[in-house]
Amino acid sequence: MLVENPRGTDISNYSAKICPLEKYDLQLGSANTHTDNHEQCICIHVTFKGADRLSARGTPRDEESQFEQSASRSEVAPLTKSTSVNDLGSFAAADPEIRLLWNESMELSDIPINIAPLFRVLRAQLGIDTISAETLRIYNIRAHFDSYDHTAIFYPRYRKPTNASRPPEGLKVVRQIKDNKMEKENFPNSSKEKKFSGIFGFHLASPSDTTIMITTNERDALAVYDATDGMLAISLPQGEKMDYSILPYLERFETIYIWFPSVHHKFAKDYAVVLNTSRCFVVLAQERPIELMRDNRSKAILHAIHDDSLHVRHRAFKSLVDIRDDVKSELLNNTKKAIGFAQWKRFEALNPYLGGLRPGELTVFTGGSGYGKTTFLCEYSMDLFTQGVRTLFCSFEMPEEKILKWMLVQYAGPAHIKSLSRCKTYNNGIKIPIYRVENHPSVDQWIDRFEKLKSDIMFLSNDQIRNKTISEIFRTIEEHILRCGFQHIVIDNLQFMMGMATLSNDKSNSYDQYQTQDRFVGLLRSLATNYNVHVTLVVHPRKHSSDATLELADVGGTGRVTQEADNVYAITRKRTGDGKVKKYLTILKSRYGGSKRCSSDHQLELVFQQPTYTHIIYDSSLPE
Repeated sequence: MLVENPRGTDISNYSAKICPLEKYDLQLGSANTHTDNHEQCICIHVTFKGADRLSARGTPRDEESQFEQSASRSEVAPLTKSTSVNDLGSFAAADPEIRLLWNESMELSDIPINIAPLFRVLRAQLGIDTISAETLRIYNIRAHFDSYDHTAIFYPRYRKPTNASRPPEGLKVVRQIKDNKMEKENFPNSSKEKKFSGIFGFHLASPSDTTIMITTNERDALAVYDATDGMLAISLPQGEKMDYSILPYLERFETIYIWFPSVHHKFAKDYAVVLNTSRCFVVLAQERPIELMRDNRSKAILHAIHDDSLHVRHRAFKSLVDIRDDVKSELLNNTKKAIGFAQWKRFEALNPYLGGLRPGELTVFTGGSGYGKTTFLCEYSMDLFTQGVRTLFCSFEMPEEKILKWMLVQYAGPAHIKSLSRCKTYNNGIKIPIYRVENHPSVDQWIDRFEKLKSDIMFLSNDQIRNKTISEIFRTIEEHILRCGFQHIVIDNLQFMMGMATLSNDKSNSYDQYQTQDRFVGLLRSLATNYNVHVTLVVHPRKHSSDATLELADVGGTGRVTQEADNVYAITRKRTGDGKVKKYLTILKSRYGGSKRCSSDHQLELVFQQPTYTHIIYDSSLPE
């Protein structure tokens, strides 16, 4: 009896089992019989010794690697120690919708003859008709034919090496609908499930792999693997967008090639910086791998990897070539860059002076005690996060429920006052604000509206930083930026936070606090620059008379506070001739601000509306 050896392995590594005709249910398969030329053939089940140590690509795994040895195992040992919010190696049950689709799908080699022409057309449209059948099989590409006679290609996503029998953790479906139009859909649905659901091609990774190619499209990954005879290539689930959830999966690789489309080379360099420039190469080819494959130029893919890949320099060293596009953008899109994340809608008077909330900047906010810094900052931040600017509010002086109370009243604002006529909230004919009535009927209504905002705001609890060092506080904030993608970080305030951080240190003196404060400001500066976020820091001023004009030198803390800051704002008070006290918002510094500048002749008066905790800004430079 002859047993075929497809990989050329020593035949002694195989054991053949001749199954009786009546025995059908075996672990490795089922017996089958067929008659050919009046001869009865007996099914032979072949078991490869050590097959449990083969990777998905058929290459041996390390002896120490702990993978599932059969589809009957319910748990898979972790590939590496998890450093992500999602455990890298833990087994998670497949999404029910994915499991259903996967069970309905078929391997490309099993497509029935009557619908095979339809799938050939779809593969040609996608450009994967030039990819070998073996590569498509290894990447577990599946076909699907629904009840509407629509053809589809499945690109599975995995969080760990696994065998082909398991449904994937994630799935990208490209379906051809009427008029040869294409539609794409991701499972789990990203709008319902934000949990990371895997990377295309990651099931091929084995502990022996030290080099990997990352692309933005599944077809590019297939083309690279096919043209290089097996280079590990994956596709990022969010394309060129920065996705911090994939970083733990790439930590162990020694060399990383990054091949993005030419229009996204900037994003490729950003990835190289985050992944460590010393191990990253960016392929600067103008054409994508799948385009080269479609033109029958597979050798050009190898040439691009070897000859057109740039070893990214450390971000501290840049030439004109590196920043040419940025310089051009500064000149052509100066107004757009000045706007940044968003402009203010409640405080439109600020836009000509400040431009907007820009990424990578540090803003210092100061003012005397009791001047309303926190109240104004609540509305200032709320104006931005209701426009979609993801905000982390770190209030070390006041509990988060007080901050949210102010924001809720400010959010309700004028609309609430106008609606009071429909509520029993009058006292001697005077409308009563939402927070001055016990069991106010509108409270739940406004809280519901506030919750339904398509915006993200989170608070850092005082308990999380109490008795912790400055480095620990900074790492906590940094970790939340990586996890949640915050764009605006508000810290209220510097002096109070320093007090909490050094409270348990009995040996701390004023000099130590001074040095600690200086260091923390430097950390915030690096936070804004490295993660492209905007940091707003509240700092108390030095002692001064109530009517004195605040200058940069009056800002509390070390001189580094105002040196590192891109913007410095101050709330000041002035007494008028008739004895009234007016508040002003003074812009002491605006490094990259708008077209207007504050001066002694041009004042921004800040009028506080007590019933709604809101403010109105009047620009004295504008005609009445």
